[in-house]
Amino acid sequence: MATDPMERRAAWRALGLFLLITAALSAVFETLMGRMGTMTHYLVMGVMWCPGTAAVLTCLILKRDVRSLPWRWAPAKWILAAWALPIGYGLAIYLPVWLLSLGGSGFGNADTLAQWSQEVLGKGPTSLGGALFYLFLLATLGVINSAANTLGEEIGWRGFLVWEMRKVMPFWAVGLGSGLIWSVWHYPGILLTNYSAGEGSRLLQILFFTASVTPMGVVFAYFAFRANSLWPAVVLHASHNCFIQRVYTPLTTKGPGTHLYIDEFGCLLPVASILLAVYFLQRARAEGLA
Repeated sequence: MATDPMERRAAWRALGLFLLITAALSAVFETLMGRMGTMTHYLVMGVMWCPGTAAVLTCLILKRDVRSLPWRWAPAKWILAAWALPIGYGLAIYLPVWLLSLGGSGFGNADTLAQWSQEVLGKGPTSLGGALFYLFLLATLGVINSAANTLGEEIGWRGFLVWEMRKVMPFWAVGLGSGLIWSVWHYPGILLTNYSAGEGSRLLQILFFTASVTPMGVVFAYFAFRANSLWPAVVLHASHNCFIQRVYTPLTTKGPGTHLYIDEFGCLLPVASILLAVYFLQRARAEGLA
C-alpha cells in the first residue's frame, strides 16, 4: 500500500473516475439489452469492453501513459495455470452433480454430443470422435475466441482496478473488493435479461452469483500481481466462460432441480470459489503479497 497521502488521494480519485466511467458506458448497453430482455452478441461484446475502455479513458483524463498498464505477456506457467484452473474446479463442481444425480441431473447430454459432432462432421449419426475433436477445438481456439471479449473486462478489472486498489488497501481487501464490484456490475444483466438459470428465484441466483464471483476476485488479483500482467486474468476468465458455460453445463442432462447446483447461478460454484480464495490468500501471505 502507498503511504504518501498525495499518492493515496490520487489513487482514490482514479478509482472513482474509473468506476463512474464504467457505470456510464455500461448503462448504455444494459439499457438496450433490458429493453429487449435478452443478450445479443454485439451488445454483450460492447458491455464487456466497457471496463477496458473506462481504464484507457481514465488514464487519458488523468494524463497517465496508457502503456503503464500491465500489458507485458506473462510467463508461460501463469498462462497455463490460468487455462487449466477452470477445468479443475469445474470437474470438482460437476462430478458430484453427475454421480449423485443432484437435482435429477446426469452426465452426457445426447443433444450436446450430437451438436458437437455435427459442428465438425456435418449432419449424420453422432460420432464420439467428432465430439471429442470439437471439444479440443473449444478448449483451444474457443478460449482464444472468448479472450477477445474477456480482454475488454480484464483491462479494466485486473489491468487497472486492482492496481489502484492495491495503493490504498491490503491484498485481501483488493481481492474481495474488486470481486464484489465485478459481481455487482453483472446485476443488470441478471435482472433485466436472460442471463440467468432460466428458472427459480432471481434473488437466490444473485446471491449464489455474488458468493461465487466475489471470492474469485482474490484468485484473479493473485494471478495479476504474481505475473505482473493482466494476461493470466484474461485467459482465466476466457477459460472459465468456455468450460463452465460451453462444456460442463451443456454436458449435464438437467432435472427439475439441477439449476440449484450448476453453472454460475447454482450453489456449488460458490463453495469452490471460497475454497480457492482461502488457498490463494494463504499463498499470497506466504509470498509477501498480503
